[in-house]
Amino acid sequence: MGKYPNKKSGRLGFDFFLNKLALIAFTILGGYFVYTAISTQMLDALRIGLLCAVVAVPVIVVWWLSLTRSKPVRLAIGSVLAMIFCLIFAVGIRYINIGMDTLNNITAEEDETALMTVYVRSDDDRNMEDLLDETFGTLSMTEANTKAAIQQLDQEYKTTLSTKAYASADKLVDALAEGEVDAILTDQGHMSVLEDLEGYEDAMDGLREVKSFHVVVETENNNNKTSTSKADSVFSVYISGSDSRDSNIMATGRSDVNIIATVNTETRQVLLLNTPRDFYIPLARSSSYDYPDKLTHAGLYGVDESKDTLAQYYGIDIDYYFRVNFTGFETIIDALGGIEVDSEHDFYSTIAPTTIHYTQGINKLDGYEALYYVRERYAFVNGDYQRGINQMQVIQAVAEKAMSPAMLTNFTSLMDAVDDCFKTSIPTDLITALVRDQLANGGDWNIVTYYVSGTGSSEYTYSIPSQKAYVTIPDESTVEMAKDLMQQVRDGKIIEDPNAEASDAPSY
Repeated sequence: MGKYPNKKSGRLGFDFFLNKLALIAFTILGGYFVYTAISTQMLDALRIGLLCAVVAVPVIVVWWLSLTRSKPVRLAIGSVLAMIFCLIFAVGIRYINIGMDTLNNITAEEDETALMTVYVRSDDDRNMEDLLDETFGTLSMTEANTKAAIQQLDQEYKTTLSTKAYASADKLVDALAEGEVDAILTDQGHMSVLEDLEGYEDAMDGLREVKSFHVVVETENNNNKTSTSKADSVFSVYISGSDSRDSNIMATGRSDVNIIATVNTETRQVLLLNTPRDFYIPLARSSSYDYPDKLTHAGLYGVDESKDTLAQYYGIDIDYYFRVNFTGFETIIDALGGIEVDSEHDFYSTIAPTTIHYTQGINKLDGYEALYYVRERYAFVNGDYQRGINQMQVIQAVAEKAMSPAMLTNFTSLMDAVDDCFKTSIPTDLITALVRDQLANGGDWNIVTYYVSGTGSSEYTYSIPSQKAYVTIPDESTVEMAKDLMQQVRDGKIIEDPNAEASDAPSY
């Protein structure tokens, strides 16, 4: 790269100008790499200056080697260096763009959907076209989603469906079995509550799925998309975790993990408060005359219902939500080459059709094994409490592995998996600000966890008012402790591990 033109040779002159064009392209690529890195807004002024200096050095060296009249060896070195740094710049630009695209996707304001399904009795072989003149049973408590589904079916089949509403999923199934309706139309999440009801554990085996489709769900996401300034150094995030077998993140569906993260960016303190899925508390949507419900059932009405229910119960404001689908973790963990978790127990996960043995101590898990590790609860005396601990272990292990060099080996596939696994209302500028602060100041965060507890009982619930279901009656002393801990974080106090000081273990 860089021979001076020989007046006696037009060929050498052409090579000279071609090499100079290549040098200009190399310089532009380096500049674009710097621009791309700066546009993420994750670098402070000092690191922007360092990045510019780091990129400027090879650009200056390559230009100097290419313009010199010295030996051809030096020219060749310049050409090789130019090609190497072109590759580095190109890879860097691609990785940054993929990462930012993923971040923008998981924070994007977009329509959320619920999966609606038409069911008939298992011995009924009619298809959708054969059912258009029949009566469809629906759920009165999901009126908005049902109305949207009916409109979609009416438009698709150019008909007007006849419907009859019922108060709960068990009544809906009974109506179908007794011939009051010929089909039922509901979202799959509400049908999942049947497995918790005595006598209805196998109800889904008596149904056949005729048609499934998505409808748009109205949410309050836009209200949460606000920027966070320096003054907003404390915020709360509701983390909703599902072990749904569906790889997609649905707007409605039971939440098996319910964590409130209280974050103070000035003291670098995070409190992760876990509330059991069966906690028996009033839903935000219910009136004083309604039954309380399991916390997990709040998710059947959308992530905002779960967030508002917890905010109301603890008497706090929750600024954002962050939804995690543990099924998507399988792909992420495989892309990272597996994770290690320190199991507190020796147990078997016997969720059909799989049986996996986990030993007490360190277990190296692939994605499939990790998924069943976080799903198991019946193997433990304290059930969901232990499952919550295991799920937090997997989240932490994935985060640690993602910050290691292993992430770079499968970066593209990892970002694809993250795109399908997470969804959040946290604004992009808050996330980039947190990253920028971490890069600038470094240091560790003090992260502590606390689990409220209670005792098992059988009670009527808002979602299934006709039959008692298993619930966890809150231990008010642990609830008050949780409120106090969250307030301490907001006040800027540094707290130790509160679970180590607890005198009573949770019971279920």
